[in-house]
Amino acid sequence: MQSLGELQGRIEGARDLQSIVRVMKSLSAVSIRQYQDAARRLRSYQSVVDLSLGAALSTGAFAWRQSAEPGPGSGLGLVVMGSDRGLCGRFNVGVAEAAARLVLQASGKGSQRILAIGARAAARLEALGLEPDTIFFQPGSAAGLTDTAGSVIVEIEDWRNRRGIERVSVVFNVATEREGIELRVEQLLPIDPSAIDALATQPWPTNNLPATRGEPDAVFSALMRERLFVALMRAGAESLAAEHATRLRAMQAAEKNINERLDDLAADWRRTRQDEITTELMDIVSAYEAVSSRAS
Repeated sequence: MQSLGELQGRIEGARDLQSIVRVMKSLSAVSIRQYQDAARRLRSYQSVVDLSLGAALSTGAFAWRQSAEPGPGSGLGLVVMGSDRGLCGRFNVGVAEAAARLVLQASGKGSQRILAIGARAAARLEALGLEPDTIFFQPGSAAGLTDTAGSVIVEIEDWRNRRGIERVSVVFNVATEREGIELRVEQLLPIDPSAIDALATQPWPTNNLPATRGEPDAVFSALMRERLFVALMRAGAESLAAEHATRLRAMQAAEKNINERLDDLAADWRRTRQDEITTELMDIVSAYEAVSSRAS
């Protein structure tokens, strides 16, 4: 049986852990809102970029359309978004396994490159035999998404120029209300032909006809780069929101377990205390009886 001192020490340790878990819960809740707001704004901005792309396509810039489909040896580039920190369940396992499946499907079809965002995601990829060519840390706030997306675009351009890679996809998680997280694989390059057709035929929202300024090819290239940039930022925001949502669930489960453990420890403490009191009373009664018997 544990002493009261030992039980009290364990209770204090559990309370300290409870305080840490509560702080982590609060941080995750705040972060979720921050990244969800960022993802919502980026989705809105992406629709503006798509509308502009549609206007550019409608003016006759269709040369790019013919080269949209990559050849059989065009290779594959993957951007795998995970986490730098743990306590988020299978968050990194899912994206790493999805990347492994994509690499297997593309085996023998040209060079392959993997960019991992998040040290934990990189470690999971390495455990599956896929060593990332480049590893970036996750941004610490929504403001850092811009720099991360810009760095990824530089890598993608290097893949295309030096490695001949034309197919690029991003693998990430999104938060869902029922399942917690859901795996997503989105093709960044090339744009799906059906998406191109949809952009070219979408109606302009006003009566004023759109017009482009500058060389059509330059305008179109700039819009394509902006579309890629926004898609990466949005995927990063949704991934970070999902990461913190997963961690929040883990902290909620941990808090529940700690509360249950504290209840058990408190019950043990009361029981042990009662046993000690009972023992002390029995000792007093025994001593009294012994003294009384000697006196008689």
